Amino acid sequence: MNINNQMNKRKYSFYVTLGIIIFTTVTLVMSIHASYNYVDTKDKIIEEMKNNSRNTIIRLEKNIANLISSYAVNEYDKLLFNELERHDIFAIVVKDYNMGEILGKKSYITGKIRDIKSNIIDYDYKNIQQNKELENSFYSNSSDITNSLGKKIGSIGIYISDYNINKVLNKIVKSTIIDTIIISFLLLLLLFLIIHFSVLKPISNINEIITNCDSDGVPIEPIPNSGTKEISLLSVKMNNMIKSIKNSREILKESENRLEYLLQLSPIAVRIAKNSGKNVIFSNNAYSKLLRIKNGNTLNMNPQDYYSNKLIYDEIVESLGKNESIYNKLVKLDVENDIVWALASYMNIDFDGEKSIIGWFYDVTKEKENEVELYKALELQTTIFDNSGYLIFRTDTNGIIQQVNKEVEKLLGYSSQELINKKIPEIIHLDSEVKFRAEEFSKELNQQIEPGFDVFTTKATLGLDNEYEWTYVTKEGNNVPVLLNVSALKNKDNEIYGYLGIAKDITEHKLMESQSRLASMGEMIGNIAHQWRQPLSVISTISSGVKVRNEFGILDISTIAEDMDHITQQTQYLSKTIDDFRDFIKNKNKNKKERISVLNTVNKVLSLVNASLTSNDIVLVKDLKEDILINGFENQLIQSFINIINNAKDAMLELDKDKDRLLFIESKKIDNDLVLSIKDNAGGIKEDIINRIFEPYFTTKHKSIGTGIGLSLVHQIITEHHDASIKVSNEKYEYNEKEYIGACFQITFKV
Repeated sequence: MNINNQMNKRKYSFYVTLGIIIFTTVTLVMSIHASYNYVDTKDKIIEEMKNNSRNTIIRLEKNIANLISSYAVNEYDKLLFNELERHDIFAIVVKDYNMGEILGKKSYITGKIRDIKSNIIDYDYKNIQQNKELENSFYSNSSDITNSLGKKIGSIGIYISDYNINKVLNKIVKSTIIDTIIISFLLLLLLFLIIHFSVLKPISNINEIITNCDSDGVPIEPIPNSGTKEISLLSVKMNNMIKSIKNSREILKESENRLEYLLQLSPIAVRIAKNSGKNVIFSNNAYSKLLRIKNGNTLNMNPQDYYSNKLIYDEIVESLGKNESIYNKLVKLDVENDIVWALASYMNIDFDGEKSIIGWFYDVTKEKENEVELYKALELQTTIFDNSGYLIFRTDTNGIIQQVNKEVEKLLGYSSQELINKKIPEIIHLDSEVKFRAEEFSKELNQQIEPGFDVFTTKATLGLDNEYEWTYVTKEGNNVPVLLNVSALKNKDNEIYGYLGIAKDITEHKLMESQSRLASMGEMIGNIAHQWRQPLSVISTISSGVKVRNEFGILDISTIAEDMDHITQQTQYLSKTIDDFRDFIKNKNKNKKERISVLNTVNKVLSLVNASLTSNDIVLVKDLKEDILINGFENQLIQSFINIINNAKDAMLELDKDKDRLLFIESKKIDNDLVLSIKDNAGGIKEDIINRIFEPYFTTKHKSIGTGIGLSLVHQIITEHHDASIKVSNEKYEYNEKEYIGACFQITFKV
């Protein structure tokens, strides 16, 4: 569209503008004059009307007073008619109290009024329309009528309309309008002739020259320096401006070329669309890449086609129509049936003289996908956090609880609101236990640790193993034993910003451990009885022999020393057995791991169970050559190995007495790990239950000889406390040219 045509559509001619100004000015002046004349005339007419009404009332009052006293109703009725006929009066109403007394009324009301055609008719006080017209009359006046004695005998009211007033005022308005038009026309004609030759003609010449312009709207020829001083100065200024525009245009074209070049290289997708954003007129390479379209094929396309929700784009255009800019709006695009997420910004611009919309798009599809995955991960983490079966606390560096999971609320009876912003030791721990551990850790670490939160975090801060048994106190005051591990939480700069406590309720474990321990103690007492039987028999035999030889006088002093050595040897064996049993009963170092040998632990077990195996005709086959050192609890391992061996022994006792009873214990290294195998020949475990034998309280024994807690506790001790693994299988093998089948337990200790 041509710029001149646009200007012609938007602007009025100078003549029209000047005419409007003059006409408006004259109209304003004449209106002020007419308004003053209108108001002044109106005031005079109203004042004159009031005076006339007062005079009329005075004149009528005397005449009507005599007629009322004479009860001459018809006479004063004629008088009222004559008064309306001679003067500009709308209505006259008389109230006659004398006639009213005769008629039995308060007053007799009569009068004359003009109808819609100005004819004089009788006034009917019951006529609603007439009464309404009286109420809306322009002016009214009334007066009481008295007789010669001063008695009030009636009243008279005069009502005047504004008909004549409007007539006079309308004449003033018409006169003012005619005068305004005549004066405006004369002024316009005079000013047109003056301005046309002194101003408009030179400006018209300038307009013709600047209309002859190039494609960018810049005049081709310079403007001649002619006309009045002001016009000449205008020509000079315009020529300088045109020259400046031409120079700026060259610079602008260079800038536009550079800008377009930069936009094409930009990694951010850019496009410009006209027709309310429905027709693309420019796009860079990144935009084509975003929509997977060949370069140049985006022109004239409708961007809305690529929006998954077309209404979203309509809302964007509507907002821009209100001159609102949109920044960093997440939009969902449908590109070749794939979802593409973009961070988009939009703005109104003028491009090549047309109102357009520019849009910037940054592809955030990967970020959005990562966000979805992150949300899933967080959802999974939260689910695990709340349903892990562990009690989990997160605190700040001062020990103030920041977060707990649902297991904490469930076990301790507190709501999260009751725990958060509370200090851990003060609300759920025994003071005595915290003080005891403070003393214990102070000695162990050779530094003073005060009772409080430092007891839980010092080792975690130092990177040391920090898993210990503690006692939690529930809201109801009940004690719950837990196994608590406290770890330090660190940021990317390796700075500690809090601590994470993960605890497991070991109430059931403690019960199982106690029951298993009592069962193991019973087994050990039986083993000790078996082991003590032989040395006690030797001691008894030696002492009896000495006594008999002494009675027969054949006691040889040289043999006494040898007999005493045998007795001493047997008592030392008994003493060692007592020490092993005492250590097991005391559960030495139950809460502190130590460096132990797996083979030494196995040998201690065998020394405890050897007599029991021998008395039940069980042959022990050992192949213990390889060994490793581990960090662990020796007594727990002893208890575990005894449980496995006892299960094997019980299974073999069900074999016929003439059958072989074999127990194999072997150690060997595989890939630097130590594998300890315990195998029997009792026929194996039924396939339908072999996968359940490590479950708590699962047993195939009669309740009088088994509780089902042994192997479950073994699995827990080995896997959770010693970072090892245990598995069971049925195995066929040959020994001394015979084929056997039995259960094989394999325990793998990591180096």
